Amino acid sequence: MTAAACALARGLSPETLARHGFRTPDAAHQAARCAALWATESRRRADRTALDSLADAPRPQGETR
Repeated sequence: MTAAACALARGLSPETLARHGFRTPDAAHQAARCAALWATESRRRADRTALDSLADAPRPQGETR
């Protein structure tokens, strides 16, 4: 990665980059999509955390998943 990519672009996951057609954080940065992609990344992380919490939550007696 070149020094040109900002901190937002460096924090993007490969999953988010691929879903938006970028191979590298540098490419996302050069396309000036850092902030928009970081918002998507933050939402993806929050959603994953919420799903993990639901999966780990105790179930009421008699309820099955």
